[in-house]
Amino acid sequence: MQVFEDLASNIHAAWTRCGRDELAFPEIAQSMLEGFSASAVQPDDVFRWLVTTDNLPLQFDPRSKFGNFALTVATRDDFYVELLAWTDSTTAIHQHGFSGAFHVLGGSSLQSLWSFHESRRWSDRLKAGRLALRSTEYLRTGSTRPILPRDEMIHSLFHLESPSVTVVVRTPASAVFVPQLSYERSGLAYDPRAELARTEKIFQLIRVLWTSNHPQRIQLSQAAMSTVDAFSAVRIILSLGFRMAEAQASLIETWKERDAELAALLQETVAGVRRDRFIIDLRKQTRSPRHRMLLALVLNLPDRPAIASALRQIAPEESPEDWLWETIRSMHATPSQRSDGKNALGLSLGEPGEEILSMLLHGHSVDEVSRSVARSDGQVEETRASCLTVAASAVLAPLLQQPSRLEAASAARH
Repeated sequence: MQVFEDLASNIHAAWTRCGRDELAFPEIAQSMLEGFSASAVQPDDVFRWLVTTDNLPLQFDPRSKFGNFALTVATRDDFYVELLAWTDSTTAIHQHGFSGAFHVLGGSSLQSLWSFHESRRWSDRLKAGRLALRSTEYLRTGSTRPILPRDEMIHSLFHLESPSVTVVVRTPASAVFVPQLSYERSGLAYDPRAELARTEKIFQLIRVLWTSNHPQRIQLSQAAMSTVDAFSAVRIILSLGFRMAEAQASLIETWKERDAELAALLQETVAGVRRDRFIIDLRKQTRSPRHRMLLALVLNLPDRPAIASALRQIAPEESPEDWLWETIRSMHATPSQRSDGKNALGLSLGEPGEEILSMLLHGHSVDEVSRSVARSDGQVEETRASCLTVAASAVLAPLLQQPSRLEAASAARH
């Protein structure tokens, strides 16, 4: 399309004037995309062009491995422009092996920026450390942000509409090679894109053995784990996915003999992935914008202060406390689309009572709520059990983490 060819030409000229310095490319790409008129092209214009043209540029991602739909719309020798459409909502927390900028052409997204403080290194492709949220930003249609290489930018994007469409200007790869690490909230950082032939074949074999319930699956898996490096073990275990929980647990148990610290980290990572999958499934079952927004927030943000900060951007006309309570009360009363007796929060319908939810959400402890809500001494333990169910809920647990006085003061200033 001509609008993208013009964009690429302008970037090419500006970057040439800077001597093609890769460190200057994100700023140039962002500046040109910020001047990119939203009225110049709409997502449907690009879709219509695709189905009518017989002259596509060279496609850098023909199988759309990144995004649900990736279309290269203009190319130059050392960068290209692509349009990405997302129907799945989220990307993993990750860094980039390239540089550039992106522009929200349609929909909106929640971008979170993170820092990672390394505590252990097995290799370039596998590390452990502390992952900390730096900031969260609500990106509306028309927003443009840079893409910085390596650990200069560790971020995640949650796409709030389906589809959400972005225009990306990027180099094919950074001039300085670095694995494009993904970061788990457990503190595990690894390269999910590295495909080592032997590792991939061992993974495929283990999957076949466990899927077919092969009588030698445990022995052969143990033998495989004894011959691979730590990164390959992580790649195999996490690639098995949440539907192969028994196989994952067996392999992690085997790995304990070689590296108990990494095995514990893998257990925490797998538990986090399952929790995320549960919330994603809940989100698929509701069409309510408020319900979907709350589930997006608890899926992507670690605690109550971070969620409140995002809500101040998304719904500035309503206090975060009021927004959360009205949304939770609605979800508590809304049956799941599945016939499993659960509500939109993933809890049993009618349980716990609204009073328990309200008190916990407003900062009361489990013991305080149990004593206040129970109608008799004999009901205290039953009420306490209901409170603990809420406290352990995948959806509600992050909301029950109250800010410290220091965090509350910081939030008030912002």
